[in-house]
Amino acid sequence: MNLYPANIEEKIGFDQIRRLLGSFCQSNQGAALVQKMKPVSNYEVIRKCLRQVGEMSSLKSSTKNKVSFEFIDFEVYLTNIKIPGSFLNPQDFHELKKGINAVSLWSVFLQRHSTDYPSLYSLAEQIELNQDLASQIDRVTDKRGEVKDAASPKLSEIRLKIVKSERAVRSAIQEILRKAKTDELTEDESTLTVRNGRLVIPIKAEHKKRVPGFIHDESATGRTVFLEPGEVLDLNNQVQQLKYQERREVISILTVLADSIRANMHALIRGADLIEKLDFIYAKVKLQELLKASLPNIIKTPALDIINARHPLLYLSHKESEQSVVPLNLKLNDQNRILIISGPNAGGKSVALKTVGLLQFMIQCGLPVPVDEESKLGVFTSLFIDIGDAQSIENDLSTYSSHLTSMKYFLSESNKNTLFLIDEFGKGTEPQFGGAIAEVVLQHLNHKKASGIVTTHYHNLKKTGDETAGLINGAMKHDQEALEPLFELEIGKPGSSLAFEIAGKIGLPQDIINRAKKTVGKSHVNYDKLLSELGKEKRKYDKLLKQLDDEKTNLYKISKDYEDLRKMLEADRSRILKEAKKEARQILEQANQDVERVIREIKESKAAKKPTIAARRLLEEKKERLMDKERVTPQKLKTGDKVTIAEQDTVGIIKKVNGKQVEVFFGGLKSIVSIDRLVKAKTSSQVVCRKKIRRLGIDVSQKMANFSHELSIRGMRMEEATSKIESYLDEALLVGVDKVRIVHGKGHGVLREIVRNISKDHPGVSSVEDEHADRGGAGISIVKLQ
Repeated sequence: MNLYPANIEEKIGFDQIRRLLGSFCQSNQGAALVQKMKPVSNYEVIRKCLRQVGEMSSLKSSTKNKVSFEFIDFEVYLTNIKIPGSFLNPQDFHELKKGINAVSLWSVFLQRHSTDYPSLYSLAEQIELNQDLASQIDRVTDKRGEVKDAASPKLSEIRLKIVKSERAVRSAIQEILRKAKTDELTEDESTLTVRNGRLVIPIKAEHKKRVPGFIHDESATGRTVFLEPGEVLDLNNQVQQLKYQERREVISILTVLADSIRANMHALIRGADLIEKLDFIYAKVKLQELLKASLPNIIKTPALDIINARHPLLYLSHKESEQSVVPLNLKLNDQNRILIISGPNAGGKSVALKTVGLLQFMIQCGLPVPVDEESKLGVFTSLFIDIGDAQSIENDLSTYSSHLTSMKYFLSESNKNTLFLIDEFGKGTEPQFGGAIAEVVLQHLNHKKASGIVTTHYHNLKKTGDETAGLINGAMKHDQEALEPLFELEIGKPGSSLAFEIAGKIGLPQDIINRAKKTVGKSHVNYDKLLSELGKEKRKYDKLLKQLDDEKTNLYKISKDYEDLRKMLEADRSRILKEAKKEARQILEQANQDVERVIREIKESKAAKKPTIAARRLLEEKKERLMDKERVTPQKLKTGDKVTIAEQDTVGIIKKVNGKQVEVFFGGLKSIVSIDRLVKAKTSSQVVCRKKIRRLGIDVSQKMANFSHELSIRGMRMEEATSKIESYLDEALLVGVDKVRIVHGKGHGVLREIVRNISKDHPGVSSVEDEHADRGGAGISIVKLQ
């Protein structure tokens, strides 16, 4: 990727992002990858890098995660044993084993879940590691990083001899020390000590000739010498000889182990490379969480559609002071490739410029960026900037010369895949000449189909933006009454510099301001005034338009929910009628059986009076139970009558009778019902039922009409979020949805944990899981309801 100038990273602040990312790496080699990282213009490479971040983020929050995110830097150990005959100390072998285990764990896991994490799997698919290597190291070294006695039979035998010999030496020398204390040749509190790896006893200097032996050391005062008695010299020499043997055997064992490792060097180097890359990717995930960044859509065309972007460094500094950052929204496409931003000083023009530059640099380095995931960022082959870090009273020829040098490079190297960013276009010389040159340069860059953003105060550039195809004006919004910046970019019109208004606010005498207006000329003053008034009207229009859009969206939602409710009620009505008919058939069948039984009893009793009366009474009772509702005729119906549909309990009120069709309201819902299906409501139980159904029907229908399948708790405190979630889940169960989305963002995971805890304890929740990585991942929880 072609970058200009050479210090572009410092100019846009990417050097700070690089340092921050490097601090998240656990291994030196992972941090080295951060330092090697450069922006690329290969579409597939960028997409793969972002997919790796998305998969790692998803894996980090997954319940099936069986890997460790502790990345051990073990390539240095492999380097130390590349030469045949070389070996590592036991502690280094122990650390190497941790690295080998990590490689095995990751490679096996990714191979088993290759379909879930294809981009991460591509890093591990060529690794074929000898699974016995870690076991070999385990057989030789222990958890303390020392060679085990059982590493070889010879070593075990030598160490056993050492223990026995040292025990004999200690026993002999302790007897000598006891005698020395008796003879007052040493202090009573004296104990055995070690000098030069040999056991010695402390003897008073004036008595050193009374104890034959070898003096290894003396105290700082010279009053005590540390003497190895002659009686144990041979025993100590024997111990030393055994320790030399032990050392040679340990080296032999470690050398053999190193040979085994060296035989698998190629696979181990690939494994170390895997761990380094995973460490690098995991650092990107931690950066994503810190910045609350996303993985936007990457497009091949050189265009931008940035939604709710935040400058990463500004976001972090504001986060510390608990302030919010005004998001940036802009588009660059074939119709409007070059954006000209104007407006007052300190209004956010330069910040907007640097935000675009830094985010584009980051995304082409394969890093997540703080924008909405619906954003679209194109791939550019060149990124050129001309941004001053600070304003100075020393705006002399050298400054302008530097600016022109940049413009010369832009003109010669720009093409349709170039993104250029120029702050205060034309600055550093007389506005009349600087503006003219800036205008011609801008037209030439537009002719070359380059994309870019420039900031300016010059009227001729604002005018060029209005009149030239491919260019568009933009302005940083300003509160016209308070004369305070709003830091919000508005596309489509130029901005006023508000020079006279700001001068008046800070207390410059009004006569001075009036004279300045006369000096500038009436046309310029009126133009600036019109821009200011246009800004006010535009904001009023935008506010009304937003209200209209909100109402339109709400109306559409209500209409859709009502239609869903109507379909649901229709389905319930069909089901209830079907069940009622089935029940009626069962009642008739039972009635027929009862009649047949009564007839049979009458015949059997030969129509005696008492049995006949009893049978008639039984039939009457059956008749009364079957005919518990009175059919009504058209002549009996009138407006206001309370009726039910046959075989149902829901009570409605007649509003209109039209021949055989009757208009009835059930709980606020109008229905047209055939008159022969109606039954007059009579019992108190039906009235109670009607009241209950009406109340619940209206309440539930209203809730369904207003219910949203998504709840956002981003930015809420713990108590507020808990209350919102509990109420929302209860309402979701009431209206009968099967699942909902709760948007909490990623951050430090506090809100996500609250969602998990509440869902786990809620009796109506069956499960909760993260949204798919492409649709928000760990920033959104999907709660499924029973």
